[in-house]
Amino acid sequence: MESCRDLPYYTVSDSPPEVENASSKKGKRGANFSVEEDQLLVSAWLNTSVDPVSSNEQTQATFRQKVWEYFTQYNKSGNTRTITSLLSRWGLISERTNKFAGCMAKVNALHKSGITEQDSGINYIIINTKALFLEIHQKPFLLEHCWLMLKDQPKFANLNGRSRASVPPTPESTSIGEGGEGDCGSELGDGCNLERPIGKKAEKANRKNKATRKDVGEYLTKKMKFIEEVTRLEEEKMFIEREKLTIEKERSEEKLKIEKEKVMIEKKKFEMQYMLEEERIMMKDTSGLTGTQKAFYEQLQEEIMAKRSSHN
Repeated sequence: MESCRDLPYYTVSDSPPEVENASSKKGKRGANFSVEEDQLLVSAWLNTSVDPVSSNEQTQATFRQKVWEYFTQYNKSGNTRTITSLLSRWGLISERTNKFAGCMAKVNALHKSGITEQDSGINYIIINTKALFLEIHQKPFLLEHCWLMLKDQPKFANLNGRSRASVPPTPESTSIGEGGEGDCGSELGDGCNLERPIGKKAEKANRKNKATRKDVGEYLTKKMKFIEEVTRLEEEKMFIEREKLTIEKERSEEKLKIEKEKVMIEKKKFEMQYMLEEERIMMKDTSGLTGTQKAFYEQLQEEIMAKRSSHN
């Protein structure tokens, strides 16, 4: 069996088999599904759905069992998942990915309503689709890894093509017969078929779609301006913070420099006082001192000379 990471994308039926309510079997809630488990579940569903031998004949129970067996065989997460938990998770993935595809269809419609090529890049489309999803459903879209695997499947692709604005042309266009009164004549050629005028409902659908595209375009334009403004403010805030750090660093360095200078001045003052004291001792007149006092100063004088000799 192929590895789930190397699986090709297959065509999936319009809707998966009916699934039981995830809450029908009560039990202890398991760990949240990881990105790898989501991708493996999508691969399991795709492979089981497109089985060319038994995809149409297999019962719901058989289908669920095959999905669970595939998932369990390749699951390396260490989490044990029941059939019910897989069905519940797939229902969530299918629902939100389908809604995301619907939002993307609205964003793609802007390609025909004045959006420049520079604005219509894939990053612009995905960012604004996520913004529109959040605006409509009041929650962020966190299943992009599943959408990337399902986006080319019929159920999740080209949702913008389902609108009434893109209905096929009317069957037989009005044709004027040859010869007699009402003949088109040679000036119009042999095939002068006149297209039937668009109906009122189709016209209303066209106007509604144009209005929707305009509203979405205005919303996305405002959203992009808001994002740019927030980004600009964040950059200014970061610049101010860097400036503050630079100023604080310069102040700290200046303060340290001043402290060092103070220490040097104090050291020089001490050395100067020490030298003056030594000079006083050396110049002391001991002629009028007692024997003990004279001996004391003479000893100090000898120590001063010995210290100076050692430094030289």
